[in-house]
Amino acid sequence: MQYFAKQLSSTELYTTASSLLVFTDLDGTLLDHDSYSFEAAVPSLNQLKLLKVPVIFNTSKTFMEVLELQKKMALQQPFAIENGSAVCIPADSPIQHEQLSPINVGKQHWKIKTFGPSYPDICQYLSVLRQQHHFRFQGFNDMNLSEVQLNTGLAKYDAQLAKQRMASEPLLWNDSDAQLKVFTEKLAEHNLAVIKGGRFYHVKAKFDKADAMHWFNKIYKDHFQRNFTNIALGDSDNDLSMLEQADIPVVIPRKHSQALVINHPNSCQAPHPGPHGWHQSMQQILHSLLNGA
Repeated sequence: MQYFAKQLSSTELYTTASSLLVFTDLDGTLLDHDSYSFEAAVPSLNQLKLLKVPVIFNTSKTFMEVLELQKKMALQQPFAIENGSAVCIPADSPIQHEQLSPINVGKQHWKIKTFGPSYPDICQYLSVLRQQHHFRFQGFNDMNLSEVQLNTGLAKYDAQLAKQRMASEPLLWNDSDAQLKVFTEKLAEHNLAVIKGGRFYHVKAKFDKADAMHWFNKIYKDHFQRNFTNIALGDSDNDLSMLEQADIPVVIPRKHSQALVINHPNSCQAPHPGPHGWHQSMQQILHSLLNGA
């Protein structure tokens, strides 16, 4: 497989590890679609940690969900949430940006920037659209905790975290494709977009996972005064822009449907779904970059 558009010189090889950024989707990519396990990817995660390569979650999950997951993984890295609706950085990180606002959770201190309207404003507009056009959908704001559990497969505590949203609304679309088109047009009139994820449609600002990836790349570049190579891994339609605009995109095959097809000279498809494929692809990429294979 070819993972890089050019041959690397010995000097470039020496500096490659310090010039990598890994952006990864979570559900169905780093996490198993059904069990949410990440165990198969732990060897690669540990290797990246030793190499001091940031692993930046770029996910539809919420701020609180990612904090819980990073705790389980013994990680504390910047991340993007709710499909690019907000970016988050540890308060003590040397990577900073003047437009970030502080947010504290217990003894954890973070800085965050949201793009577009707040979650209450999005839910209010969705309610107006439903009344005016009789769209049939069910969002997280419409669901009680048991319904979120039923539709996500999450445990009760994790479902509570999933409902603590900042700037996007996941929903189940129960209407026709024709109505979805009208729905999308009405959202666009208010600078909102709807994207399809692995389980839900997501209503949010037009700032997406690719925008979040570029935002992080710029602040890393500004801080370290060097260029970074973006490795991106994802499996769903909401990962498409991130994958197509990354330097090295990895399509993770889906368990229950056909894999994404992207147009990119350096693209590859992982050999297996979820964390198994994530780990194997990451090993191949690191071997290729660090050993010049």
